[in-house]
Amino acid sequence: MKTGKIIDIECRCGTMLFRYFKAGKGRLIKCMINRLTEDFVGLKGAATFSRPLCPGCGRELGIIMMIHGQPALKLNQGTIKSIRI
Repeated sequence: MKTGKIIDIECRCGTMLFRYFKAGKGRLIKCMINRLTEDFVGLKGAATFSRPLCPGCGRELGIIMMIHGQPALKLNQGTIKSIRI
């Protein structure tokens, strides 16, 4: 993917979670792990079906699943600040 933006993903409490290369338009629903540019939570190398937590407030960010043969974080929409491109 050549076109897109690098966006900062933050929890609702204001803690910086990671930077992500977002391709395409619309809401952020899932984050492919291989598109993370900076990871402050420890998603890279996390086990499938694990549920990472925000380091600031302890809220559950989502669940790591295999999507299209690659690990991805399926986000809980109430946990992160709303992002739409």
